[in-house]
Amino acid sequence: MLKILFVLCVVLEAVFVPVFLKYYWPGRSKKSFATKTVCSSLFCICGALAMLASDNDSLYADYIMWGLILGAVGDLLLHSLTKKPYPFVIGVVSFFTGHIFYIMAFQRAIYTTYPGSNLFEWYEILAIIVLELIIAVYVGIRKTYKTKPHLVALATIYGAMLMAMLAKATRYVVGEIAYGTNDHMVMITVTVFLGALLFFVSDLSLIFILKSDVPIKRWMRIFNIVTYYSAQILLASSIFFVYSRELLAA
Repeated sequence: MLKILFVLCVVLEAVFVPVFLKYYWPGRSKKSFATKTVCSSLFCICGALAMLASDNDSLYADYIMWGLILGAVGDLLLHSLTKKPYPFVIGVVSFFTGHIFYIMAFQRAIYTTYPGSNLFEWYEILAIIVLELIIAVYVGIRKTYKTKPHLVALATIYGAMLMAMLAKATRYVVGEIAYGTNDHMVMITVTVFLGALLFFVSDLSLIFILKSDVPIKRWMRIFNIVTYYSAQILLASSIFFVYSRELLAA
């Protein structure tokens, strides 16, 4: 029954995201806020249902759940209709914290599978440095540092966190593939790696949209939102496959 409810929530997400996008163009409105509330609540419900259906009470599941909740809170605060700065600031902090929980979830999976692993490997640090250099070059070309210095600082920190999240997910999945410690590698790859990759692509596109002086086009918003909600649903789904008691007992 719980798995049926999970599937139903995923279907509802697929229905409400296009509705949200419709109301979100050309800008925010009461209807876009209402539909975004539904969309972000649904991926949180998916996470909770996945935990219950798979009997997964691991730290991985807890951290993913916190990431989902903080992401939903950030969604609503950043979409707030008020012009006061407080919702934006709190929303950004909520998103940052949510990403930290996702990083903690992937690192926990790495530690549990491979005890004694380093916190950061050299290639993870290199990946973060490369992304920061790309952002720096883009900022230099667009000269965004002159018009939006606060967003440049925000994006620089956020970019490093995004890359760390993707690097951790990749390191965990590649390790599972190499050593074959889990019989559900296909689903782990789809939910963990693809989820983290879509999150990375979605948020990176948002960084470049915010830092650009070019007016946002509709296809950019559609791309950003669709990849974001797909990522959250996939990460919620990963609870079914990473340290699930249901699978461990099978």
